[in-house]
Amino acid sequence: MKRWVPAYRTRKLKIMKILPGLTASPGICSGRAYIFKAPDLSYDPSKMESLEEEKQRLTGAFGSAFAELDRIKDTLSGSLGEEYGHIFRAQMTILEDDDFKQEILDKLEENPCRAETAVEEIYKMYEGLFSEMEDTAYNAQRLADLNDVCKRVLRNLLGKEEVTLSALPPESIVVAEELFPSDTAMMDRKHIRGFVTERGGLTSHVAILAKSLSLPAAVGTPGVTGQAGKGDAVILDVRDFEKALVYINPDAAAGKKLESDEKNYRERQEKLFKMKDLESVTRDGIKIILSANIGSVEDLVAAQGFGAKSVGLFRTEFLFLKGELPDEEEQYRVYAGAAKKLAGGMLVIRTLDIGGDKEVKAMNLPKEENPFLGLRGIRLCLKYEDLFLTQLRALLRAAVYGDIRIMFPMVSSVVEFRRARELAARAAAELKERGVEHRADPPLGVMVETPAAVFLADELTREAAFVSMGTNDLTQYILSVDRGNEEISSYYRTFSPAVLRAVGMTAEAAGKNGKWAGVCGELGSNPMAIPVLIGLGVEELSVTGSAIPQTIALIRSLDSRRCREIAEKAVSLATEDEVKAYLKVSLAEEIPGT
Repeated sequence: MKRWVPAYRTRKLKIMKILPGLTASPGICSGRAYIFKAPDLSYDPSKMESLEEEKQRLTGAFGSAFAELDRIKDTLSGSLGEEYGHIFRAQMTILEDDDFKQEILDKLEENPCRAETAVEEIYKMYEGLFSEMEDTAYNAQRLADLNDVCKRVLRNLLGKEEVTLSALPPESIVVAEELFPSDTAMMDRKHIRGFVTERGGLTSHVAILAKSLSLPAAVGTPGVTGQAGKGDAVILDVRDFEKALVYINPDAAAGKKLESDEKNYRERQEKLFKMKDLESVTRDGIKIILSANIGSVEDLVAAQGFGAKSVGLFRTEFLFLKGELPDEEEQYRVYAGAAKKLAGGMLVIRTLDIGGDKEVKAMNLPKEENPFLGLRGIRLCLKYEDLFLTQLRALLRAAVYGDIRIMFPMVSSVVEFRRARELAARAAAELKERGVEHRADPPLGVMVETPAAVFLADELTREAAFVSMGTNDLTQYILSVDRGNEEISSYYRTFSPAVLRAVGMTAEAAGKNGKWAGVCGELGSNPMAIPVLIGLGVEELSVTGSAIPQTIALIRSLDSRRCREIAEKAVSLATEDEVKAYLKVSLAEEIPGT
């Protein structure tokens, strides 16, 4: 078959366009635009069958959708591993949820209509609920999964064939308004080079799959479907950690340079992956604990494939966001399973971090006017002691199987930590009385996310075994910026000197008291931030699993004394722009491409 020839090597040249986007999966690639359009799901709402027939149609569509997802799960599990098949197992769980299906049936009963209309109305209801929640990666994934499931049900109700990306022309770069996990999972891996979408999140399942498939991907690229035509030459340059560039019909100069860059990037990534099992130690011998952020045992398995030996943040919320609250046994099995898989490696498990901004059906939490300052994190756990004690008992039992460390979220006072510690002791006493094997004294830590915790870092680290900074929320609270509000997104400045100074204050206090300070937020996996964090005294970084090899390589290239010099200068500057400009220059040798 004749190999694709870049546009800049042909005589029929088109005007080059360069569109900005966001990096969902890093890399660089070239190919031809393949315009992907989802099936048309429009219908006439007035044409409905009898109520019973609509119910039967709905049941049939649920069954067909479930069978399709089961097939996708098996296909993906066979090709990438069980840890990726779980993404579609999660979608299948939505279809198995009797409450979800009953809500649609109730809508049909209340106001007889087509089953399609009922599905759409229930989805809109959930979309509204999610819009009022904290804009976390987990919530974004849940909504994306629900959207994918509902569209699949609608397509089956309408009797339309599934449109997939399973057969693509050679050297394809998929261009779409939006892609769902099922679209990404079934892509023709022989012929796809990468993809670019107008919408989509950086931490979505689509992005996770793209990274696992080593597919360069850009999201949040407005207008790309209107600018790129079928067969146009496209180059995706998503090497930058923050921004992506999409070249449509590149000219000769741009094409030649990017073609060379693509080759060099591929060779460098191959070298980086080979470093996944090396120690994360600086050139002058300073050991940095490098851990993974996970939300499930499946996430842990995936992270271990990239070299993860420990976990710095295990989010436990996924267990509580189902129809019913998990009991002690269910939680124990999950936590113990993770500890066993780590085989002695540190496993930091964060206790329940939900609040009035998150819809937890089984708890029926009251709505709050300002949920970000409301009943969330440790506040909620201290209010609902029985819920908290159940989780603590499960954690203490699981701690028998490994190095489990318990971390309390959203702490803003020493009183809160002391009360949480008392409840942990009470949970241990209850297990002892029952004669259940457990560890009574696992290390108890604090997640530093509030300005109060920063100012009290000295007092907290005298009593807590460790602290880990959740820089996403810490940035939000220090700068008073709702990070889910697009209208003020420019005010959410992760490299703000105020944020960096808070990190430095916390790490200094921890070091003075002989405790370690970690970072488990997005800042911890940003290559430009890592030298600053090390220079500020951070001893542990918890990152996305796929970022581990490159983070090891970066740490091994650094000198801690130079990091301290860089950090001191960075925190002395007045604005984020000044910090970034300084870091780009000072780190040019350590981090190519900054």
